[in-house]
Amino acid sequence: MLVQFAAVAQEGQITKAAAALGVPQPTLTRHLARFENVLETRLCARVPSGITLTAEGEKLVEPVRQALAILVAAIDELQVGAARRQVTLGFLHTLGEQAVPSLLRRFSEQSPEIKFSLMQDSADQLLRLLQEGQVELCVTSPLPTRPDIGIARLGVQRVVLAVPGQHYLASESDTPLAAAASDDFVTLKSGNYMRHMADELCHAAGFEPRIAFEAAGVSTLRGLVAAGLGVAIVPAAPAPVAGLIEVPLTDTGAYREIGLAWRAGVDLAEPAQTFRQFAIDQFSTVVDDEDHGTNSGIWNIITTRGDQDE
Repeated sequence: MLVQFAAVAQEGQITKAAAALGVPQPTLTRHLARFENVLETRLCARVPSGITLTAEGEKLVEPVRQALAILVAAIDELQVGAARRQVTLGFLHTLGEQAVPSLLRRFSEQSPEIKFSLMQDSADQLLRLLQEGQVELCVTSPLPTRPDIGIARLGVQRVVLAVPGQHYLASESDTPLAAAASDDFVTLKSGNYMRHMADELCHAAGFEPRIAFEAAGVSTLRGLVAAGLGVAIVPAAPAPVAGLIEVPLTDTGAYREIGLAWRAGVDLAEPAQTFRQFAIDQFSTVVDDEDHGTNSGIWNIITTRGDQDE
């Protein structure tokens, strides 16, 4: 009722006040009458030009405005405080299956008061969102080399050959990619970094892949492989997929580096700083050439140090 009374005092007309508040005129008239009944005094009087305040209304209007200003300021402070406790985080679709949720779960155990606004997109789009300030941090691959982007290397993720369950390579513990040169491949559409990586691996293995299907997402690729429609070069899945076997590749470069990126020279809010440091502390940040093989230094998915011990 205080808001309605202040609006009528400001506009001098019920019609204008109702329009400013976005409510029907009869509703505003009823609320104003109810307010006067509660106070047992007339606050407004009709005049030819609209509405004017009575002497009692004039006494009340300024305290009402001050009270509303204090209330609005308090609400704004609450909203700002909530925003300060939130981190806007972007990440690749393929890291949303387990890696990022696992990291967020661990972080929430330490800092439950910090909340997240999450965005998933391609690597190029994540960097655009970062540059525009729509996200504070992003988990991405490949590692950006731009001077305006800060980056912490979190680790590496194995890239595997996904084959149907009855495929002739399904029983192998690992394989060179060249062993699948005669197969049909299912791939992501051109322009995607994983598609570029797959093409480069095939070229390095000495063959041009025969592409049967192109898809927009890795989960679709896995579905196509499980249906027997081809093989695919994909990041290792976080859990077994029915009808599909993932065979580790022995080829040099059959991995992708994952990093946490932020805008260089821009101070992060305290929650984002806290999360960034947590991620760096939790993940291995050293990637040696010797780790780019099939030993325990390569993770089938990105995991925290604690996950590696489980």
